[in-house]
Amino acid sequence: MSCYRKFFVRMSASAISLAALVLFTACGNSYSGTTSTGSTSKFKHRIYLTNALAGTIIIMNADNDQVYGRAITTVAGTDLLAESHDGHFTLSFSSGSNIVYLIDNSIEDVSSPPISLTGDVESLAVLSDNLNAVTASRNAPVSGQPNGAVFLLDLTNRVIGSTISVPLVRRVAVNHAGNKVLAFADNTNTAYVIDTSAKTATAIADPTSVLDRPVNAVFSSDDSKVYILSCGAECGGTQAKVTIFNPSDNSLGNSVNVDGATMGIVDTSGKLYVTGSTNGNGTLQTIDTAALASGTVTPTSSLSISNGYHTQMAFADNNRLYIGSINCSNATVNGVVQGCLTMYDTSGQKVVISTTAGDITGMQPIIGRSLVYVCQNGELVIFDTTTDAPRTSGQLDVVGRAAAVLQIS
Repeated sequence: MSCYRKFFVRMSASAISLAALVLFTACGNSYSGTTSTGSTSKFKHRIYLTNALAGTIIIMNADNDQVYGRAITTVAGTDLLAESHDGHFTLSFSSGSNIVYLIDNSIEDVSSPPISLTGDVESLAVLSDNLNAVTASRNAPVSGQPNGAVFLLDLTNRVIGSTISVPLVRRVAVNHAGNKVLAFADNTNTAYVIDTSAKTATAIADPTSVLDRPVNAVFSSDDSKVYILSCGAECGGTQAKVTIFNPSDNSLGNSVNVDGATMGIVDTSGKLYVTGSTNGNGTLQTIDTAALASGTVTPTSSLSISNGYHTQMAFADNNRLYIGSINCSNATVNGVVQGCLTMYDTSGQKVVISTTAGDITGMQPIIGRSLVYVCQNGELVIFDTTTDAPRTSGQLDVVGRAAAVLQIS
């Protein structure tokens, strides 16, 4: 068995609780952690890794992959992390109980009490004041309205500060500064601007019906432009596309058709990479955002990547772009599994599809190192960006379910 495969341990519920289900193996070496409070890791650069089955957050050293001997106790199902702009705390969300915890990064422990939500969420962000956060729940009940709400979370008093009705809202997208919020709902051609001061949701004016099942947005590095991703046929609409949104006056600008658009990322030169699936095939295209603004853009031809619904994109060392999806087909092509993770060399324009099956639920390039931590199918797999493959030694296994990973300040 290769060293990055998981070693499964069957334990009773009480035993799991006592052991906190934090066991690591690294090519034969094992580590067992506890969840007692007290000392801190003193790591200069830290990684938080959630074990959703155990209800813990594992603390790791980003410089050498060392695992700290004490995990942070949250609750089972923890699968979403978001750090504050000042780096003082990190929010964690549990889909098992719809609870948001605030973790004090200085003591590496939960700062009670948690915030209870009335529905499941898929996106979470701290606002610029570091006192409030925003999230969206598709199934949250709203009195007198269809299900679906954007929650503004009061982090000081640990309560839902405001509930803004947006039927079937699934995702919020927040700019880098943390002061502009867009919201996207299922089965609609409308996107919304969330005013966090007025606590309102306003539909973006779309007089020519450009948007086609909008699902996400990508902000330029300076937040001056936003690129709304319309999912099109993949989400029950007609045509996938990318449309400029001007945050200064909440207006739509130029639009361009693409083969698929559920996830995107912009590099420092202003090139937008956009992914999606069409007719069961994963697609990756690039768009010159300056040309899009001038109305002269032609997207590059699609490159074939992992299919499924794309939810993760991140730049890493060695000119690599990592792309992750869920619900991919894991098809076997010429005897080789085509997994849910794609690695793209943006310099050599080469696509490598991982041969490991399973959904990608978390992804974190490690700053200053040629490594990417990937949560796939409940396992943590450390990829080497120089080889586009799992690192050959020093892999760490989580007994439980590795769900989300984040390098914190």
